[in-house]
Amino acid sequence: MDKNYPTPPRCPAKLFSSLLITILILTASPCPAAETLLTLKEAIKTGLKQSPLLASSRFNLQASSLGTKAARGQLFPQLDSYAGYTRLSDPTVIVPIKEFGGPAPAFSRDHYSLGMTMKIPLFEGGRNWTRLSSEKISEAISAETLHLTSQELIADITNIFNRILYLEKLVLSRKNTLYALEKARNDAKERLAVGRVAPVELMRIETQVAEQEQALVTAREECVRARQLLARFIGREPAWQPEISGTLSLPDPGFLPAADARGEADISRRPDIRKALQEVKLADIEVKYLNGYNLPSVNLVGDYGRRAGSGVNNDEEVWSGGVRMSLNLFSGGTITARVQQARAKALAAGEHLRQTRLQAMTQVKNAISRLRETGKRYQVAETALSTAKETWRIEDLKYRTGAGTITDSLLAQSSWSQAEAATLAALYDYHNAKVEYLLACGTIDSGFADRTDVDSVEEK
Repeated sequence: MDKNYPTPPRCPAKLFSSLLITILILTASPCPAAETLLTLKEAIKTGLKQSPLLASSRFNLQASSLGTKAARGQLFPQLDSYAGYTRLSDPTVIVPIKEFGGPAPAFSRDHYSLGMTMKIPLFEGGRNWTRLSSEKISEAISAETLHLTSQELIADITNIFNRILYLEKLVLSRKNTLYALEKARNDAKERLAVGRVAPVELMRIETQVAEQEQALVTAREECVRARQLLARFIGREPAWQPEISGTLSLPDPGFLPAADARGEADISRRPDIRKALQEVKLADIEVKYLNGYNLPSVNLVGDYGRRAGSGVNNDEEVWSGGVRMSLNLFSGGTITARVQQARAKALAAGEHLRQTRLQAMTQVKNAISRLRETGKRYQVAETALSTAKETWRIEDLKYRTGAGTITDSLLAQSSWSQAEAATLAALYDYHNAKVEYLLACGTIDSGFADRTDVDSVEEK
């Protein structure tokens, strides 16, 4: 090496070690974060934000709000601009005679015009104000539709979430039963080897194991389908299947309302009833709107602009203003028929409201009945489960000591498994009835601060 060039300094050992550690840290793959458990409340909140069904209802509400804004704009003066050109077969007057003995008027085959027109509604038979009221009611109907959709979505998410919890418990039960049967099969194989059991007994166990394996597969696949349905309800792809967190609580006797409780008929907060009530108002408004065509329309009109002839010559300023009235004298019975049609629709809307109320009260009563039935069925199923479990313990002990048969043990095992499945199904049905009751009363979305709030929608 040439002595004229300095030798580069060597890196100290500590600096080299620090650089190596830094490189290793930067290039190391990050540890995957633990997957968050999905609770029922989080699932509902996610559904209220991401569900495409709810998003569609929100856009419909937005469209109704814009309709109200458009109807309000009809109450203000309407100002339009215009421009035109017309070529005639014969020359006509461009600038008319201003005074007797004045200059001759100008003629031209080409006519140019430019200006603005104004129209101020003074009286329209009440149609403009009625249309505004109609649009406000339509907006309220859209809001109630959104509220109803959100409540139904909450009910669907709750039911499918509870079903997943039920199926997960059922899968665990099937696994435990299968494990017990496999132990019995291994024991039977050992006994068969020493001639203590007949081959047919081992065959019976094998059949029971196969049936339990099929039941386990069925429960697992039902759980997979339930998770896919939950993903659809909350606006996610079917492949998204998070871990579920929660348990099915035991029936609460204090939740069940009394048979003559006022709450079972208190359905005024149900969005479908409020929607039907708004539809009755809308039908009445439509009758009033169509009756307005039998009244005159009075408008203040004006025009200001310029007109000219060929080559844009002889142009002059023109304006006009006045009051214009129009009144329909004969329409072939069209207006009368439309008014009668609107009245018939108003009667139909009233009957629909009555039917909705009757249906709502029936749904509340049916939900209370289901709560009683499923609560009692769970108590019976729980007692039967305890009996079946103890019976299997006795039969299994008798079989192992030689005092019983494998058939009795397998029957007891099957009864235990069926009783456990029936207990889980009864608990799930109870929660399903509870959701049905809350939905029927219109209170299923209480407790969700970020739910779609339609109480603030102005009702006119």
